[in-house]
Amino acid sequence: MAGLNSQMMLDTRVLEKFSQLPEELTKAARRAVVKTNRWLRAVSMADLGYELSIDGKAMKTRFRVYKRGQTSKLWVGVREVGVHRLGKPVQGRDGVTVGRRFYKGAFISPMDSDQLLVFRRQSRARKSIKMVTVDISEQSEEIIESYLPELNRKFEEHFHHEFKFVLSGA
Repeated sequence: MAGLNSQMMLDTRVLEKFSQLPEELTKAARRAVVKTNRWLRAVSMADLGYELSIDGKAMKTRFRVYKRGQTSKLWVGVREVGVHRLGKPVQGRDGVTVGRRFYKGAFISPMDSDQLLVFRRQSRARKSIKMVTVDISEQSEEIIESYLPELNRKFEEHFHHEFKFVLSGA
């Protein structure tokens, strides 16, 4: 029987990529964490804006992603939002209507702003005027907690994508 006698040369440069693997794995994990955090920011911001009928511009400043070293944090501002963010305020006889909500005894005034803000007098004193606001802390907490079970799955999805990118050598 005749055998095949050939000399094959293997390209071992592929193995050099794997020597960098632990370092590349941490980079992939860091990128996956940041992408997961951005995903959580986007979906929770959209849901809260939809639930409360608040424009996206007001929500952008309340959701921020911070990256530092190996960690990525999502900061959510849960202070009260001025009702002028819920829609266009319309002055009526007994108060102000914003969107579908009515605020009895309220009035509209720009007061050092380019927007029409909604205020209500607390008492007869001159300085007792307060801006009418709506609390968003409970809704934002509920929305973010509703996405926590999906967080690990989303991280795995982003990590697999980043790991494939590392393995491709791109």
